[in-house]
Amino acid sequence: MHKSTPQNFDWSKYCALIPAYNAEKSLPELVSRIQNLHPDLDILIVDDGSRRRVASYLSNRPKIDILRHKTNQGKGKALITGLKAAQGRNKKYCICLDADLQHDPVQIGNFLNKKIETNCDIILGVRDIYDSMPFHRILSNTITSFLISLKTGVRVHDSQCGYRLLTLEQLDLNEFKYTGFQFESEFLVKTLSQGYSLSEIPIETIYNHTSSNIENIGDTFRFIKLYFESYFWN
Repeated sequence: MHKSTPQNFDWSKYCALIPAYNAEKSLPELVSRIQNLHPDLDILIVDDGSRRRVASYLSNRPKIDILRHKTNQGKGKALITGLKAAQGRNKKYCICLDADLQHDPVQIGNFLNKKIETNCDIILGVRDIYDSMPFHRILSNTITSFLISLKTGVRVHDSQCGYRLLTLEQLDLNEFKYTGFQFESEFLVKTLSQGYSLSEIPIETIYNHTSSNIENIGDTFRFIKLYFESYFWN
């Protein structure tokens, strides 16, 4: 259920961050839906070396800032670029969404209200992984979520969900080294181990038959490598 934000909400502290790679079929609709729901929310888009530049079809929209990597550098690098840009614009909180319409923007209000209610540093979306999620994705997500929970002592139910609200204050983005999908796991391991607080909200599981950029087996092994390396981090 969607919850509206309170009156007199301070939108200047928040932004939405969307890493985008060859997302011209879905990104315009996503941006339109966000702006129809929350016209005062600034949107940062990081074009991660797309064949068709995002600026070529979204540059005239208000309250949108488009950054671009000349070449594809990975989702993690796109997120780091966007989060650093948000910090440079004095944003305190950032809502991360994927560009492929698998994250319903109607739930942005739920993230904002959960932040107000709990004041946790990280608000993580949790999907019902058994609701139409492919088996290999269920297996990968279960393994990574369990290991992150074990490492940090904080129960994480959906570590691979990219729909999340992050607190930017005192966040040192230079300490992260992974540039692919592993960044989202590295972020949870490092921040939760440092004492960042976590709250979770249920979100809808949406699969729109678009191809995923995640190589599930390869990325699972890369995560396991990250996990064992984490025991040697300072």
